[in-house]
Amino acid sequence: MKLSVTSYSGFKPARLVMGMAIIFLGIFSSGLNAQNVNVAGAVVGNGTYVDLGSAFTAINGGAQTGASIIVTIVGNTTEPVTATLNQGTWNTLIISPAGGAARTITGAIPGVLVDLNGADNVVIDGLNTGGNSLTISNTATGAANTIRFINDASVNVINRTSILGSTNATSNGVVFFSTGTVTGNDNNIISNCNIAAAGANFPINCIFSLGSSAVIDNSSNTINANNISDFYNAALVSVGINLSATNSGNSNWTIANNRLFQSTTLLYTTSNTHNAIFVGTGAPRGRDLPNLPGRQEGAANIHIGIEWLASVAFE
Repeated sequence: MKLSVTSYSGFKPARLVMGMAIIFLGIFSSGLNAQNVNVAGAVVGNGTYVDLGSAFTAINGGAQTGASIIVTIVGNTTEPVTATLNQGTWNTLIISPAGGAARTITGAIPGVLVDLNGADNVVIDGLNTGGNSLTISNTATGAANTIRFINDASVNVINRTSILGSTNATSNGVVFFSTGTVTGNDNNIISNCNIAAAGANFPINCIFSLGSSAVIDNSSNTINANNISDFYNAALVSVGINLSATNSGNSNWTIANNRLFQSTTLLYTTSNTHNAIFVGTGAPRGRDLPNLPGRQEGAANIHIGIEWLASVAFE
């Protein structure tokens, strides 16, 4: 049987190549627009989103009265701008990973990566079970914070999450408790987390709390059972947990069962202070601060400094 190519005169190689290119571009485009964050249980804003900031914007679109909102991280996100969650009237809002894999929320934001702007009753839980884990990382330096509590953000919990950052500004932290408007940022819990450097750039403070005043202060917050490491600056004071004396803006914190350490040996090139915990104002209590003179005196400065070794644990 003789096969004549003219029998296939409708075949157009150029069209085939173009069609394959269109299919490829469609697949490539769908990968770029992968839906990494799911929102369920909201009054408005349920759906899938490419990043956490987009999900927060949708949630911010309604009061969410009485809702029990579940935000599930099902893929890695790169946040182009700050992911800001405003105050809402939900009952609970829970953020956690899913899919049995390590999930990362990252960005290089010269400000704040994840902002709890007056938001209450939020739980961020990295789970650390069934293959699930969650890392939130801001690789920017300068006045760059990874998670910020601001404008009376209260009764929030961050648990079993790796929080990484590289801020080298003295009044900032990987986790930053900022200023309040009426009550301060109160009754928040950070527990069982790894708080450390994002890559090779060390943060100057892992946790920093400012507060607005002795009246509008950040109070009754708990820092418990965390690994806090690799905070360092060769030329400036660096601190693992820094409750600033500025504004007399902190009171009644519980700091307990934490490990503060460096994962490598570091050398100061100038004379300076490296603190595990600095409490500028307030009455600290807990296993990390036992029997210290002045601990019941709200105006007393309690300043803990030690000469660090690579494997030191403070507990």
